[in-house]
Amino acid sequence: MRWLIDEMLPPATAAELAAFGHEALSVGEAGLGGSDDAAVYETAVEQQRVIVTENFADFATITSDRLAAGAPCVPVVFVRKCQHPRGSALAPSLARHLHGWSVSNPNPYPGVHWP
Repeated sequence: MRWLIDEMLPPATAAELAAFGHEALSVGEAGLGGSDDAAVYETAVEQQRVIVTENFADFATITSDRLAAGAPCVPVVFVRKCQHPRGSALAPSLARHLHGWSVSNPNPYPGVHWP
């Protein structure tokens, strides 16, 4: 699966996902550090990546608006850091969680997902 890891999550999550055989980029690696969420979403659409974020309010609204307008959309996976270990254990835990979700959902629909 192709992932785009939002900047509120550890960039190391992308490398951890790569170890599972995924193609993943952090927002920083994609040159989008500090970009607004609409630009992040548009890049995900252009590159056909699944967005991983903790920012439900903004990305759910963008997704809903785009779906209503018939604009191209991607899957957006919402995670909660508080459900994973802190510190350096966060990125590996998120990657395991996302990998497991991807195995169960190999072709996720464009829209909002809560794994």
